[in-house]
Amino acid sequence: MKKQDREIEKKKETLRYKTSKKRCNLYVKNFPLSWDKEKLESVFSQFGAIENIKLEKGKNGNYAFVCYKQPDSAAVAKANLNNATFEGKTLIINHYEIKEQRKIQIEDAIDKADFEKYQAQKTGAFHLNDLTSHPHMTQILQ
Repeated sequence: MKKQDREIEKKKETLRYKTSKKRCNLYVKNFPLSWDKEKLESVFSQFGAIENIKLEKGKNGNYAFVCYKQPDSAAVAKANLNNATFEGKTLIINHYEIKEQRKIQIEDAIDKADFEKYQAQKTGAFHLNDLTSHPHMTQILQ
């Protein structure tokens, strides 16, 4: 197998693995700066068995990825801990999104917004919804 083909296969395998872990992995931010892996584990382990915790230092504060062994555990942890307050900080928790898929979703949203803007300019910003939501529509039709 050629080097380029091996690299493509490796990327596909990595993407398959990330996709398989998507519902088990939580992205956690806005927790106290004093928290370390052990503190994160003590808070999150009450909802299920944890496979891995990755703590990162960012420009705007720390963030972490908490990976559970079961997706149900991640869902329960998110439901119970999202918006919970610790030491004056409100936790923000989301399911992990694969970076490549997130980029595609952002590009799609931009394309859709640009197309809607183009259509509005082309039609003079007239939409059927504007006509049907007019308060005197029944009088106009009569």
